[in-house]
Amino acid sequence: MTSTAEPRTPDLTEAHRRLREFRRGRTAERLFIQPTCHPADPTGFCDCEGAWWRAGWFYARALLTALIFKLPWNQLKVWFLRRLGAQVGRRVYFGEGVWIDPMFPELLTVEDGVFFGLGAKVFMHEFRINEFRAGKVLIRQGAFIGGFAVIACGVEIGAGAVVAACSVADRDVPAGATLISAPARIVKRPQAAERGRAAAEEPEI
Repeated sequence: MTSTAEPRTPDLTEAHRRLREFRRGRTAERLFIQPTCHPADPTGFCDCEGAWWRAGWFYARALLTALIFKLPWNQLKVWFLRRLGAQVGRRVYFGEGVWIDPMFPELLTVEDGVFFGLGAKVFMHEFRINEFRAGKVLIRQGAFIGGFAVIACGVEIGAGAVVAACSVADRDVPAGATLISAPARIVKRPQAAERGRAAAEEPEI
């Protein structure tokens, strides 16, 4: 006899305990990974799924973070991030529109002299189709994060490294290195354009 009962939601009690330890810096790992259901269903890892006060604080934090980082006052941004639990060093500059993941700000460490260009984004968590990830992000002294660059969760940017504008740092960048996304290129020509090009190249008789 075939059971028609829906599959039970897995018990995530132990996973939540491990995540709490990870967020408090009590583990050596840089990346927390937990298999989970599709993000369209409740996963148990988003603050927006918890009690009303927890969800309310998350949305308020996200709104305040987005608002403050649109303002021109850099010291306010640094102060606010520190209040949220991030470790931010001296002479750190955030350009206008920088986006800092509001989910786990305590997983972010920015050392002295780091520069964030216009619209750069830093992620400390990620939902995949069947997996949840949280990761510590470490940006070492004097690193340069270009405009609209993306730093993925669990990544370390080495001292003096450069993440060029619009690049995606999905892996560690060594100290002093420069990460540049590949330049745009055409990988397939439309058939009509190919026919026109071939006709143009035919010799005249």
